[in-house]
Amino acid sequence: MVDQSDIFKLLAESADACEQSWSLTPDETEERVLFFFENSVAAAKLIATAAQQLNIPDKVLSEWSFSLPGADAIGLALRCDRASVRLYTQYWEVLAARVNAGNHDPFPLYRGFKSLPGGTVRTDSYHCLPLAPEEAFWPPMAEAFAAQGLDPLRAREVFADLTPETAIFTRTMGSGRVSWLTTVRRAEIDRAALADWAAPLSAVPKGAEILDRLANDALVHLAGGHDAQKGPFFTIYTESSPEAVLASLARFT
Repeated sequence: MVDQSDIFKLLAESADACEQSWSLTPDETEERVLFFFENSVAAAKLIATAAQQLNIPDKVLSEWSFSLPGADAIGLALRCDRASVRLYTQYWEVLAARVNAGNHDPFPLYRGFKSLPGGTVRTDSYHCLPLAPEEAFWPPMAEAFAAQGLDPLRAREVFADLTPETAIFTRTMGSGRVSWLTTVRRAEIDRAALADWAAPLSAVPKGAEILDRLANDALVHLAGGHDAQKGPFFTIYTESSPEAVLASLARFT
C-alpha cells in the first residue's frame, strides 16, 4: 500500500498544474491544494488511487468516474488537514465548441464531486456564462470584497483588465450551495497592486501567507457565496509549485 506522502509526491510531480486556495469563512481559513491534469487514462488512475488513499466514499469516486467522458481536464483537491477531498472534471473544449458555434447559453464548465467534513457528500455543477457582461460578474465580486473589508472601488483599478473576454464566470446553485467563481488568470493583474489592495486580509487567519502568495504567484480564481456547512465564504486561488503544495500538506501531518 502506498502511503499518503508518496501519493502526494506522485501527484505533485505528475500534475500539469498545481494550485493553492484559501477559503475565508466566519470560523476559519480553510487551506486547500489542487492537482490538475489533462484527462487521460493514466491521470484518472492516479487520481482514483489517491482518492482511495484519502478514503473518499465509493459513491463519490464512482460518480466522478462516470463523468470523465467528454472532460478535457481532471483534478483532485483536498483540505490540507484532510477534512475534505474533492474530485473535479472540466469541459472547456465542449464549452468552447458551443461558443464558436454561436451558442452562449450557460453550460457546466466544471463539476465537483465532494466528500465534505462530517460525512456529507455533494456534487456541484459550475455553470459558465460565456462572455458574461460586467454587470453579471462584478456585483457579486464587489459584494464579497466589501464583506472582507476590501475596497470595491480600488478593486476596479486592480482588476481593470477583467472584461467579458478575460473573465470566465460561473455560478453554482443547488442543494447546500449558492456561489460564483470567476477565473481571472487571463487578465493582466499587477501583483504588487493586488497584494497592496488585499492588505486588510492580514487580519484573517493565514492572512500573511495569502498576501505573500498574491505578491509572488499568479492569481487564478476568486470565488464566493454561501455554503450550507461553512456559511458565507470568499476563496482565493493561486498558482503554486509542486514543492509549495507538498510543504503545505506536510505542515498538517
